[in-house]
Amino acid sequence: MNLLTPVTLVGKHATLVPLSIKHCEGLTDATKDGELWKLWYTGVPGPEKVAAEIEKRLALHAQGSMLPFTVIDSA
Repeated sequence: MNLLTPVTLVGKHATLVPLSIKHCEGLTDATKDGELWKLWYTGVPGPEKVAAEIEKRLALHAQGSMLPFTVIDSA
């Protein structure tokens, strides 16, 4: 049984929405901005690994061990 129910959290500057595979294109584009996957102090997947990372996190949610979100800029 999964007790982690997805919710949407709306704030002044950003909205957190439950992660979905439909976010893949936008998240892939975001990783390319500054080549974030190359920075030693981040845990960002490279563009070719974003879809697999989303699937991994969705599987962890299905197992009840993670509630993944996507951050949407409200500006």
